Amino acid sequence: MRALRTEILPLLCTAFLVASAAGARQSQPRGGGREGEPRFQSFPADVWAGRPVPLNLRSHRLARVYRTLLRQQQREEGINFAGHYTLATVGCGTGCSVTAFIDARDGRAYFPRELEGWTGIVGDYDPPEGEDTWEWRADSRLLRLVGRPTVGRPEEERHGPSGIYHYEWTGTRLRLVRFRPVGSYPETDPPTPRR
Repeated sequence: MRALRTEILPLLCTAFLVASAAGARQSQPRGGGREGEPRFQSFPADVWAGRPVPLNLRSHRLARVYRTLLRQQQREEGINFAGHYTLATVGCGTGCSVTAFIDARDGRAYFPRELEGWTGIVGDYDPPEGEDTWEWRADSRLLRLVGRPTVGRPEEERHGPSGIYHYEWTGTRLRLVRFRPVGSYPETDPPTPRR
């Protein structure tokens, strides 16, 4: 009986722990990502090592409007997206934001139309524990967002359906890679009549 406690019981405990750990690893999505979602490493970008050029105020009308906040984020964040860009976001009301991609090589600011008034208000979607509503990396061109993109004319303040959006930054525009509907707004807002 003593041999059972001192030799076999530790072996059984070790076997149980190894089996438990193997089962937990198998239940996680491959590559550490979410099941079926595009992976950041599938959209690689070489991170530029040069010194960032200051914001070019002539590159876009909104660069002048938001210059103080954009410069501050460019200085504090540095290159944080798609190899040589600073992703900078400015609030524009409750649940609303305007986003710029500032090229560190020439200071040019890009304001993708989808993100000029992006709203994070999606209704009844409750993100899983630890999920960020905005995800991006310095070494990837992929952007993952939870919310609703701007559609239509800027003065309409219309939004697309609520969901999880994956965009690839091409260097001049966003390209939709994947969309998964979530939340209470499954339809695009209707156009507002012109007056």
